[in-house]
Amino acid sequence: MTAVDAAHEGLRERKKARTRRALQDAALDLFRHNGFEHTTVEQIAEACEVSPRTFFRYFATKEEALFGDSGEKLATFVAALEARPADEPPLRSLRAAAQTLVTMQEGQRDRLKARKQVIAATPTLRARGAERQDEWNDAAVQILSRHRGGPAGTPAPLEIRLVVTASTAAIHAAVQTWLDEPSSDLAALVDVAFDRLAAGFGA
Repeated sequence: MTAVDAAHEGLRERKKARTRRALQDAALDLFRHNGFEHTTVEQIAEACEVSPRTFFRYFATKEEALFGDSGEKLATFVAALEARPADEPPLRSLRAAAQTLVTMQEGQRDRLKARKQVIAATPTLRARGAERQDEWNDAAVQILSRHRGGPAGTPAPLEIRLVVTASTAAIHAAVQTWLDEPSSDLAALVDVAFDRLAAGFGA
């Protein structure tokens, strides 16, 4: 690829990223004002002055426009957890993986708070949010089980699932506190939450 081709490719990717973000912003704004169920793909596309066909190049459904960054966050979390030492206590691995997500959340407080309001007002989205959390938990359990399967003295399946579920609750509590308290620091809240868990699990 020539330098000119590379420049064109870079420009194209930046334009696609801007369009994707514009569609997400428009969708969130419309969901907040009109309700998720009463907002159409056509309205989202119109707000961005693009066609519905363009919308579907980026998102298969309007739900994906709301949860569009979940896949990237899960991939980041999984990669961080996979990279932890195999002999590290599960809670310590989960804590380190959780902190990798902090930088992805910082600077998005208003967006995340607005999304929380939309989800809270929409039963179908609350159910989908629970399903997504189960996907995260299952991924973490699988990774930690592979890391620690075999040698005597490694955590039992029940303990791994317990630690994963407790860690999910800790992360959720830290994020919700951060959203409700503008002066709080997310990284510090995550640390405090895991400190409390560590005191209970002895890890």
